[in-house]
Amino acid sequence: MTEIASLDSLTELMARQRAVREFTSDPIDDVLIEKILRAATRAPSAKNVQVLRFIVVTDPAAKKKLAELVDEAPAPGRTPWDEVPVIIFVCAENPFGMSATGSAAWGGSVYPGIQNLLLAAHAAGLGTVLTTSRGKLKEQELKDFLGVPEGTHIDAVIPMGWPAVKLGKNKRRPVSEVAYREKFGTAW
Repeated sequence: MTEIASLDSLTELMARQRAVREFTSDPIDDVLIEKILRAATRAPSAKNVQVLRFIVVTDPAAKKKLAELVDEAPAPGRTPWDEVPVIIFVCAENPFGMSATGSAAWGGSVYPGIQNLLLAAHAAGLGTVLTTSRGKLKEQELKDFLGVPEGTHIDAVIPMGWPAVKLGKNKRRPVSEVAYREKFGTAW
């Protein structure tokens, strides 16, 4: 029988997952990147259509051009894109349409895979940060540079690397503040 991680070990991993914006320059082995991508592909998707596609960028010249395309400005506490070891562009088609149910099916097919990717990277000791606006603000320019076909969108950009600083547990509200019984507002 396959060993399954305990709920306790999974919640402990989740409690330590943080948005990491500062990375060392140490490279990440392709074998490890592929394991993380494999974990991302294990997420559920509506009708099992498996819409996710991943563009993994490690080339320094390409990362420099990508940083220029999004007008990245240096900021304290953040490694510039051209110095991040890996940038993963998460792309997807939307075969569900833009109706309320179509949009929900699309989101339900994209974001579970992204969370699997983030958790797998964290389990491997890597840091990541989920960004969405950078991919959307200059999406057409990024798509042209990355060769993303028409009808496929950039849904997230994930810088990934070995954390430059050690971060502790994340701080989240207790369940009693965010969960209700039977109806909104009824205390858990």
